[in-house]
Amino acid sequence: MAASKRTEITVETHRVLTIRRHRSVRAWCRECGCEVEMVSLEDAEALIEVSGEEFCEFAQAHRCHLSENWEGICLVCLERLRKWL
Repeated sequence: MAASKRTEITVETHRVLTIRRHRSVRAWCRECGCEVEMVSLEDAEALIEVSGEEFCEFAQAHRCHLSENWEGICLVCLERLRKWL
């Protein structure tokens, strides 16, 4: 019997996330306990490609770190969000 050859191919992929500096802010995240980059709720929705109620479900399921700035704008911690991107 002739020996058969086996070829195994592994394909690795990764995603690069680029956020323009003016779209994120440095702010204190209570859950992380340090200063981190944060984005607005709308930008976070765009990053994970869901919106509205779907984002609320995602945020609860993945325990996203949410905060509010002095203007009352909801901010999302990028450190926590990156774990799910």
